[in-house]
Amino acid sequence: MIADKDPFVGRALDLFLPELEVDPTVLLAAARADAAGLRAARRRRQTVLAVAFATLLLLAGAAVAAQKLDLLPFLHTNDRNAARFSINPSRRYRGAAPLALTCATARNGRFVCNVSGPLASGKRQYALGMRTDKVPLLSRQSMLAALTRAQAQGADPAQVARVRSDLDAVDDDFIRALAVVARIETVSGGGPNSPSGTERVPPAGVPAWAACRELTLTTYRCRPLAALTGVASGTPLYFLQPSADWRRVKGPQPDRFQFDRLLERVLGRKPNAAETRFFIDFATVAVGSGGGPTKTVQGTPIAVSDAQGAARLAAQSLGVRTRVVSVTVRPLPHRRLPGGLRRSSNVRLYRVVLDLLRANGIDKPGRNTIYVYVTRSAKLGVWRVAWLSQKP
Repeated sequence: MIADKDPFVGRALDLFLPELEVDPTVLLAAARADAAGLRAARRRRQTVLAVAFATLLLLAGAAVAAQKLDLLPFLHTNDRNAARFSINPSRRYRGAAPLALTCATARNGRFVCNVSGPLASGKRQYALGMRTDKVPLLSRQSMLAALTRAQAQGADPAQVARVRSDLDAVDDDFIRALAVVARIETVSGGGPNSPSGTERVPPAGVPAWAACRELTLTTYRCRPLAALTGVASGTPLYFLQPSADWRRVKGPQPDRFQFDRLLERVLGRKPNAAETRFFIDFATVAVGSGGGPTKTVQGTPIAVSDAQGAARLAAQSLGVRTRVVSVTVRPLPHRRLPGGLRRSSNVRLYRVVLDLLRANGIDKPGRNTIYVYVTRSAKLGVWRVAWLSQKP
């Protein structure tokens, strides 16, 4: 997984904004700006993507908002394994972020998923890639503070002084337009193309990336991330794991984020000489300072040598702090098993009673019961979590 920005531009934006907490295989940068004018928009259902994305222009001032703009083309990519999206600074998701989801009905549009284990097998398994993070207001004051940090990290004081002077020469419309552009991110999980110039992609209509929100302790509502607008900060983003129905296609042509064209579109004009000089100088300081270290969070393996032990560890898949009270084996239900599971001696069901230790914005602390299906991997010789639900 990578974040896709022009390296020169990306380093400058990274200097504006802090690093995300990501998985060890992820290197992603978030960009977010604050706008009080969007608070009212939170209460309206955003049914048309073009209208939803147009609300972002409030950040760029009345003059820019009055322009007739078509920014959605900037959110599309040539790569089926990539997704470009925008973050809404007025919204915050505080719910849980489980390590993995099983999304049997994944498609273009909204779909519901169940929590599963990171090692679950089968189709439509999504793994947690990252959370979009809350970042501070991108403003003249925050840029000055970023320059101070850059100098403390070893940037040339003369360069920092020059950029401060350049910043004095740009107007607030340019800074607000830059804030809009900085909120657009691209993630990719496909990896490099094969020597034959091809790559594996999901079936048509199945998204490679999804943004998800908690419905219940064990179910999530998701939607395709590609070209999605208004993603709340803190939203967990999931990438699809390859399965047997993926197909190999010709690799996409390079698709770089067109920062300069989008900035010009949002600003409503070409950046003037002072604005161009400021951004180039700022990027130079960013590259020279090297930025801060990337934070990582380690995933928790959910696979052990006995079935009951796997069920006991399943609570860690929920993405919330818990304390297990009891684990009891239960007979498999007579109806069809969930998640495409088949009846065999390698499938078992457990009733797990647990305490949530703290609220997460959706769930309240207290006693809860979940039902955990575990399966045994013949190859690995371990039991792993396959499906979690609040009913057997």
